[in-house]
Amino acid sequence: MERLLLFYEVAQHLSFSKAAEHLAISRSYLSQQIRSLEQDLQTQLLIRTTRKVRLTTEGHKVFVQAQAMHHGLLDLERELEHSGDKVAGILRLTAPAAFADSFLADVCYQFSQRYSEVSFEIDVGHHLEDLHERNFDLAIRVTTKPPENMVARKLMPYCHWVVASPEYLSANGQPTQPSDLANLQCLAFPSWRNWQFVKAGKVEEIEAKGQFAVNDNNILIKAALNHQGVTRVPEHLLWQLVREGRLQRVLSDYQVEQRQVWMLYPPKIEHSSRLQHFVAFLQQYLSQVRP
Repeated sequence: MERLLLFYEVAQHLSFSKAAEHLAISRSYLSQQIRSLEQDLQTQLLIRTTRKVRLTTEGHKVFVQAQAMHHGLLDLERELEHSGDKVAGILRLTAPAAFADSFLADVCYQFSQRYSEVSFEIDVGHHLEDLHERNFDLAIRVTTKPPENMVARKLMPYCHWVVASPEYLSANGQPTQPSDLANLQCLAFPSWRNWQFVKAGKVEEIEAKGQFAVNDNNILIKAALNHQGVTRVPEHLLWQLVREGRLQRVLSDYQVEQRQVWMLYPPKIEHSSRLQHFVAFLQQYLSQVRP
């Protein structure tokens, strides 16, 4: 069984090096175990070259069965971990960096103050993890199409705000329509310069041009605070800064890039006591902090 699970990792990555790194074992040990598995099954499972690894026909058949075994063991582990009515144990979460920065650290701290026997392991990233492959209990993701094999619950809608510092607007003028942004420095993601604005059902798109572009919302906000131009980032990163008057919204009568945040978790643990308590706590927290 161990060798089948090791083979599953190699087949999934199609790389001994990547699989060994993911499993935190040596490449030589992993290679030895796969050779032993091939000897046990009396068939070649992998075709190895100096550059890549690929599955044989028999290897693909074994991979399908090993994948089912991996999923079954992961589901069993989750069910055992989440059995019982006590609000205790580990919650493994994955969430985008912006959401984690804005909410998750504070939510987890407050939750652990109420339920002291719950601990958290959090992965911050934008990749939509397959919860049948990775041992996460809850994923928070921005998506238009939640996976059908997960329980999906809407967490909160959000849109983007366009902001600049009062000093920059005083020196360069206040835009009253999207086309006015052509006369200002726009701080944007390098790969996301087409900004869409919606008003009364009419969509207007402009190209955000400027001398500074970076694929990080927090750096864009810092640039705006340094009076470098106008930027567009998720609203929840701006609530406090706008309240304090350090940044000012512009074009607020237009709707900008509305999105939906979802909570995703495996059906096997839908009735987990600690998961359900945390989901309810998170929803209540967000209802209180949103303006």
